Amino acid sequence: MDNKINNFLLITSMTLCLTLSGCGGAENDQPDLGLVKGIVSLDGKPLTGASISFLPDAGRTASARTDTNGYYELTYIRDTPGCKLGHNKVVITTLMENAEDDSALEGDDANTKVKPVKETLPSKYNTKTELEAIVKPGENNFDFKLTKSGK
Repeated sequence: MDNKINNFLLITSMTLCLTLSGCGGAENDQPDLGLVKGIVSLDGKPLTGASISFLPDAGRTASARTDTNGYYELTYIRDTPGCKLGHNKVVITTLMENAEDDSALEGDDANTKVKPVKETLPSKYNTKTELEAIVKPGENNFDFKLTKSGK
């Protein structure tokens, strides 16, 4: 009789463990994201080939590169679109416009080969950024109208 009780307890414990662990599936540790897109312009003209990054107060940066129309859509990681919800500092730079391998700019790759190039934007948009955005659930549109004078 004790053997039957022990077996019952063992099977019940194993079933409970599997149920609580989601049948061994990996837990998603990705934060909630909002989709972020917009247009970056410089002195009223689309800013082509600029790098735009949203830096949350804590967590992973989301980034994109502007197309010929100044349009961007942020990528959180690899092929996952979006940005962490909440307050983000925004950094826009042209230092990446001379990258030799465009594909190296996507995802987590940090081996981008970049030719030395002078930043064409005022520091208030990058190294001393004053740009901010509050990302909410769903779709977010943030257009940035920059000026060379920084005013």
